[in-house]
Amino acid sequence: MKKLTMWTRKSGQALVEYALVLALIAIVAIIVVKTVGTQTASTFDNIQSTMNAQGLPSVTPATPS
Repeated sequence: MKKLTMWTRKSGQALVEYALVLALIAIVAIIVVKTVGTQTASTFDNIQSTMNAQGLPSVTPATPS
């Protein structure tokens, strides 16, 4: 019975550790995606403002019907 209790505790501990690692990876991934998305939007805004300053028409994407 003692062996069964020890195995269960180790298994539960491993599960908690895996959950914590997975949560950490998810948080880092969300932060990276938000940062890259913000930088990408800023780059496109700079391109659009440069095009407008040169007198080129701005093109908006067609909305799906």
